[in-house]
Amino acid sequence: MILECDIGNTRCKWRMVEGGQVLERGSFALADGFENLVLKSEVERVRVASVVEGDSLAGFTGFCIDRGLNPEFAQSTAVVAGVVSAYFDVAKLGVDRWLGVVAGYKKIKGAVLIIDAGTALKADLVSTDGHHLGGYIAPGMGLMESSLLTGTDKIRFDRQDYSSGVAFGCSTADVVNAGMLAAQIGAVTVAIEEAKKRIPEGFAILLTGGDSASINKALGEVHNIEMVPDLVLDGLQWLLP
Repeated sequence: MILECDIGNTRCKWRMVEGGQVLERGSFALADGFENLVLKSEVERVRVASVVEGDSLAGFTGFCIDRGLNPEFAQSTAVVAGVVSAYFDVAKLGVDRWLGVVAGYKKIKGAVLIIDAGTALKADLVSTDGHHLGGYIAPGMGLMESSLLTGTDKIRFDRQDYSSGVAFGCSTADVVNAGMLAAQIGAVTVAIEEAKKRIPEGFAILLTGGDSASINKALGEVHNIEMVPDLVLDGLQWLLP
């Protein structure tokens, strides 16, 4: 049994896999501690994607060592599984982006735009022949919320579920939540239009990340978008075979 973990800036997403099948899965806030990772099955191997360092990563490593496990951490590379990085300094490409790029290309087997809506909103484009063509990084809704709360004196609101979409609001909470979602939709729309310039013959669009459902709902059926919740974890099989 293999434990796979995606340790982001605020949450840890995990799953147990065997023979390519997902048997268990879950997620929890990093602030709650790795004791929330309750495993029902015996673990033989641990594969990890982590964008954090310091205490958070040390806490996870200690959690594994206490259970006799040696975690394997994925790293960005220049080439893997037929996919070529756009970065000259490959270590500067976040491993979560690289895992999504590789997994997205291997899933589609062709040109693909990957949108990852997490703490940061990330977009990455891959050509038909597997060349990563670069992308965007912008603040996600969580970072926008924090920025408004810490950078202003009078804008105070409760984060909602964005059920009202991008309709104009009539309260501070509605206005801010709709505005944050509208900013995400704008960035995704620009990324799609830029991708069309680079690959005019067409490409698939994959959407992943914690805020992906809200973004997908707001975008509607204008674009043919496929939701892939575990895309980053899917990439671990290629970086850590």
